[in-house]
Amino acid sequence: MTPGPRFVPRGRHLFLYDLAAISIAIVGAFALRFDANNVPAEMRPYLPVAFLPLFVQPVVNVIFGLYRREWRYASVREMIGITAAVGTGTVVSGVLFLILAAADAPSTTGMPRSFFVLEGLLSLILIGGGRFTLRWALENAGRSGETEEETAGARTLVYGAGEAGAAVARLSDRDPAMRLRIVGFLDDDDTKRGSRLLGVRIFGDLAKLGEVARRTHATQLVVAMPSAPGSIIRKAVDAGQELGLDVRIVPPLHQLLAGDERITRLRPVVLDDLLRREPVRADLEELADYLNGASVLITGGGGSIGSELARQIHALGPRHLTVADNSEVALWGVEQSLRSPGQTGGPTVSTVLCDVRSSSAVRRLVDAAQPDVVFHAAALKHVPICELQPAEACLTNVVGTRNVLEACERSAVGRFVLISTDKAVMPVSVMGATKRLAELLTIESAARVGRPYIAVRFGNVLGSSGSVVPIFQHQLSQGQPLTITHPDATRYFMTIPEAVTLILQAASEPDSGEVYILDMGEPVRIMDLATDIIRLSGADPDAVDIVFTGLRPGERLHETLFFDHETVDGTSHERIWRARSSPRESITEPASRIVERLQVPTADSDDRAARELLLRSGVLLHPEPTVVSVG
Repeated sequence: MTPGPRFVPRGRHLFLYDLAAISIAIVGAFALRFDANNVPAEMRPYLPVAFLPLFVQPVVNVIFGLYRREWRYASVREMIGITAAVGTGTVVSGVLFLILAAADAPSTTGMPRSFFVLEGLLSLILIGGGRFTLRWALENAGRSGETEEETAGARTLVYGAGEAGAAVARLSDRDPAMRLRIVGFLDDDDTKRGSRLLGVRIFGDLAKLGEVARRTHATQLVVAMPSAPGSIIRKAVDAGQELGLDVRIVPPLHQLLAGDERITRLRPVVLDDLLRREPVRADLEELADYLNGASVLITGGGGSIGSELARQIHALGPRHLTVADNSEVALWGVEQSLRSPGQTGGPTVSTVLCDVRSSSAVRRLVDAAQPDVVFHAAALKHVPICELQPAEACLTNVVGTRNVLEACERSAVGRFVLISTDKAVMPVSVMGATKRLAELLTIESAARVGRPYIAVRFGNVLGSSGSVVPIFQHQLSQGQPLTITHPDATRYFMTIPEAVTLILQAASEPDSGEVYILDMGEPVRIMDLATDIIRLSGADPDAVDIVFTGLRPGERLHETLFFDHETVDGTSHERIWRARSSPRESITEPASRIVERLQVPTADSDDRAARELLLRSGVLLHPEPTVVSVG
C-alpha cells in the first residue's frame, strides 16, 4: 500500500505558521471593520463563528499542496497557487457562514459579511509573504560564511532580456558554482531600455555593448537567445570578441527541450550556433503516429545521418529498431549511443552487419526485421572518391537502392524513405548521378506499390564525416593553411539534428512517389564559413593562410535544390517542399532499365563503362567535369 501525502518537517512548520497567520488575519479583519482599540470586545458576540477560517483555510491549504512544495524556487506560479488556495478557503468559509446564518445559528446575527473578504486579503498577505520570505532566507542560507573571493564571479553582461536571460540571472544568483555576476542586460527591444530585470538594469541594444562593457567593467558576454538565428549570434560574437570579452551562449532550444543540455551549462559558441536556422518545429503527434509502436529499419545506420535517425526514432517509441551498416565499428558506436544504463522497457534494438550491394543479404535483413518503415541512408557520398570509382558508386548507390526497394516490395513494407542530396539535381558528378537514379527508382517503385515510398533531398550537413568543417578544424589544429576550392563557392548547410527532424517530418506525408526538399535557408559562402571557424578557434582571420585549390572533378561553384523542369509546391510543414517533375526530364528511359544495363560494368568494376553509361542515359549531364583553377 502506497502511503499518502504527508508533511515534510518544513511543511509542519509552515502549517503552524499558517495557523498563527490566519489567527492574526481574523483579529486584523475585526480591527479594520470595528474599533481597533477594543477588538476583544468587538469579537466576543461573534465567537466561535469568527474562527471559521481558522478551521477551513488550513484544510484547503493541504488540499492545494501548499505544504509539499520546494519554496526555494517559488515563483509567480506558486503565488497563483497561494492565491487560489486562500480564495477557495475564503469562499468556503463564507458559504458555511451563510448556511449557519440561514439556520439562525448562534453568533451569526449582525456578523458583517465584509469580515470574510478582509480576513481573506490579510491571510493572503501573511501566508504568501511568509513563503517568499522563506524563499529569500533559503537562497541566502550559507552565504554569510563565504569569502568575497568565493562569491565573486565574472562580471557578465547578458544579451537577451527575455525568459532565457531571466533564467540565467536567477540561476547565477542561486548557484555560486556558475561564477557569474550579472552587471547588466542588453536587448534589441526598445521598450525594455532603461527598465530593470530582477533588479539589474537593461541598458539598450547590442550597439551599446562597448559603452556598457567599459561602464560596468564586464569581462564576459552571455548570449541568452536560444531561438535566435545564426546572423544575430554571429553579430553578438563579433562584437564581444572585438572588445576582448569571453563570449558564452545558452544552448539552443531544441537541446534544452531534449534534455541534451541544461541552461546552467553555458558554453562557448560553436559553429552550429552561427549557422542555425529558425528552430525546426516538428509535429510530434504526426511523427508518433507512424513511428510509435512500429518496426523501423535504417540502412547506413552507422553514418552521420543514419545514426542521428536511430537516436531520434528511438526516442519516439518504436516497437523494434533495426540498424544496419557494413561497418562493424560504426554499428558498435550506434549501439552504445542507444543504450541507457539501467533502462528497462523501451524499444528493442538490433544491429546488423549488412552490405546493401548484396541482394540476398538485403532480402534476409528485411525478412528478419519485418519493418513497417524503412529509412535508406546507405550510400557512398564523397564526390571525389565516387568520381574516381564510378563502378563502386553505382554498385552501392544505385544497385544497393534497387535491392532495398525490391526487398521492401516483396515484404509489403508500408513506408520507404530514401535519403537523397542536392547533388542529384542536374548532376555533374557521378555521386549526384547515382543519387538521381536512386530517386527515380524510388518513384518507379512507389508507382507499383501505391504506398508512401518517397525521397528526401537536402544539402550539406555540418560536422558529417569528411565534410568541410572537420577538415578546417584539423588544418587549424595542425597550423596548416585552410584549403578552399574557390573564393566564390557556396553550399547549403544544415545541422544534422535539424536535417533528421525534417526527414522524419517529411516521411509522415501520406503521398506516394514524391520527392521532398528541405528548406536549407540561404547558401553559405565557404570563405565566410572558414572565417567563422578561425574566429571561433580564437585566431585572427588575417593571420591564417588560405589556399585556393580549384574545383575538383565533379564539383561546381554553386549547388541547387531543384531541377529547371521541376515545379515546387508547399506541404503541411513550412520547412518542407514537394518537387514535381514535368515531361522535360532529360532521362528518356526508366531508371530500372538503366540499372539493368549497369549490372555488367559494376560487376566487372569497369569504371570507364559505368561512366559512359551514365552519360549516354542522360543522368550525368556533363561529358567531362570542369576543373576551375584559381591563381
